[in-house]
Amino acid sequence: MEPTSPASIDSDDTIYSADSIEFCPIQSHSHLFACGTYQLAKDESEESEQVSQEAEAKADSDDDTDSDDDEEVKADKPMLRLGRLLLYEVGSKDDKTRNLKNLSCTETAAILDMKWSHHLVNGHPTLGVADASGNLSLYQFKSEGADLEIVTKYQTNENNKLALSLDWSNRVSASSEPQIAVSLSSGDITILDLDPASSNLQERLTWHAHDLEAWIVGWNYHDTNVLYTGADDCRLKGWDLRMDCSYATFISKAHQMGVCSIQSNPHDEHILATGSYDENVLIWDTRSMRQPLGTTETGGGVWRLKWHPTRKDVLLAGCMFNGFHVIKYDDAWSGSMISSFMEHKSLAYGCDWSYETRKDLDLPLVASCSFYDHLLYLWQPEEYKS
Repeated sequence: MEPTSPASIDSDDTIYSADSIEFCPIQSHSHLFACGTYQLAKDESEESEQVSQEAEAKADSDDDTDSDDDEEVKADKPMLRLGRLLLYEVGSKDDKTRNLKNLSCTETAAILDMKWSHHLVNGHPTLGVADASGNLSLYQFKSEGADLEIVTKYQTNENNKLALSLDWSNRVSASSEPQIAVSLSSGDITILDLDPASSNLQERLTWHAHDLEAWIVGWNYHDTNVLYTGADDCRLKGWDLRMDCSYATFISKAHQMGVCSIQSNPHDEHILATGSYDENVLIWDTRSMRQPLGTTETGGGVWRLKWHPTRKDVLLAGCMFNGFHVIKYDDAWSGSMISSFMEHKSLAYGCDWSYETRKDLDLPLVASCSFYDHLLYLWQPEEYKS
């Protein structure tokens, strides 16, 4: 059966290229979601201009002293990675139009990933943001309103590495001292301990996990001694943090192309979903990962995966060159696409389910965003009846 094709409910132009969407899972703020953007821009500072002029002068001088050297010397300005953290509100439960409202815009370094803590931190909803400066920043709603305030920023490196993804350890079980895992463009993984009372982040462990960019990191939400990572070296790896992570993995699975999405199923302790540039979603039984339980072709590189807020059998996938898809699994973990949103005309990156509890929704609302056309859409998947 062909998947349904839901229409857009509302949309917005994010101005900068959009790559990350995260609905707040805390019920008091579940009508809000954050959108992260990433934009390259030339550095127009006076210092950059001076460097450019000096390079051009040197090129002229070289031409005068060596007429045999006709190679053109370029003096391009360095590129800046700019970002914005956008906060949106979805119309209230009594508002049938469910329109989007942009509440705020915070200038940041380019954002590559964001995740909300699924439990309050020091009494507040808390958002973690990984950016192109190698920072992990935490933002909180400090009052009953919808004003996000930065509470701490941790520099994960000093060597111009990008922080590519993050994940909280407390998705399933609340923790008095949650951990945050961060993956870096160097292939390194960093584990940070969070002190909720002070909001301070302390580095617990860093190790070199992959030889190329580590695009994704994800906890086993049911056993947070275990962490999964994926990278451009085409490896999915599993790590037991009770071992010496500097040299030991207990899982290392080869893929045809880079691994860029991982999510443990919060509703089934043994199920893990992974996605790759090879355009397949794989479902694994974490007790025996010799081969996947199921493989679903998506027609596009699988950049993000999000399990349904309450159902273990429904998965949302952002598939780069082939839109966004909702996949439903049977008891044998064979998947079929039940709903596909294809209105994005650029790289389909960020997506998430709404956590708002509504009896009138068969499937929750979804927000999704695309990169070069910097578009954000709100839509509602439809589940066909077999």
